[in-house]
Amino acid sequence: MKITVDFEECLKDSPRFRATIEEVEGDVCELESKLDKLVKLCIGMIDAGKAYNAANKQFVNGIRELAQQSTRDEVIESSLTKFAESLQEMINYHTILFDQAQRSIKTQLQTFVKDDLRKFKEAKKQFDKVSEEKEAALIKNAQAPRNKQHEVEEATNILTATRKCFRHIVLDYVLQINVLQSKRRSEILKSMLSFMYAHLTFFHQGYDLFSELQPLMKLLGGQLDQLVVDAAKEKRDMEQKHSTIQQKSVSQGTSANFRLSLSTYPPPPLPQFI
Repeated sequence: MKITVDFEECLKDSPRFRATIEEVEGDVCELESKLDKLVKLCIGMIDAGKAYNAANKQFVNGIRELAQQSTRDEVIESSLTKFAESLQEMINYHTILFDQAQRSIKTQLQTFVKDDLRKFKEAKKQFDKVSEEKEAALIKNAQAPRNKQHEVEEATNILTATRKCFRHIVLDYVLQINVLQSKRRSEILKSMLSFMYAHLTFFHQGYDLFSELQPLMKLLGGQLDQLVVDAAKEKRDMEQKHSTIQQKSVSQGTSANFRLSLSTYPPPPLPQFI
């Protein structure tokens, strides 16, 4: 909720003005806390993104090494090389996205906190100080003995000067509050809108990249379907061949064993007739 402070009320230093000031100060304190948290979360996200990119680069290098090892198979080599190039391009897009997060969220919101909120805090310090001085001047003026004219005049002059200073400071403070309340909307929304457009660009680039890669992926998918069919047929053929050779080997082994048994155990001698 946007809270503005009325200039007329601040000059009156009315209870309504004081209540509004208290509400604004609490709101700004909470705003600073939320912005600091968001910036820290953004820094963590960027660091995690950089670590992801580093790991992804190693993975892509592994794909390239596998492609180089597969030079005897042109399909594998060319496909893996193309896939590695596309994945590397996605890493580049991620890098651009994280750089944009750095600029739009971290840097821009940090600048808002350091500059605009710092000005608010400085104005608040001056306001608190002059408020205390005004309160002290009011008490001194009220306690000045009426039978001592010079003390009364001195207290009155101090109160007049303090009130004049208070009017000047409070007007500056209210101006700073209203400027901050107006600027917070533009700074926060501008920062987030820039970040969201960075995502839009990122996904557009990824879509265009894979749209160009899709024909190769479809062609390769069709080839893989045929390879599965061919591999299944080849497996059946090899299993059949294996079974045939195994049966033949068993048969040959049985015949050899039979011949071996004949040579080892000669037939008994024929009976002799007298």
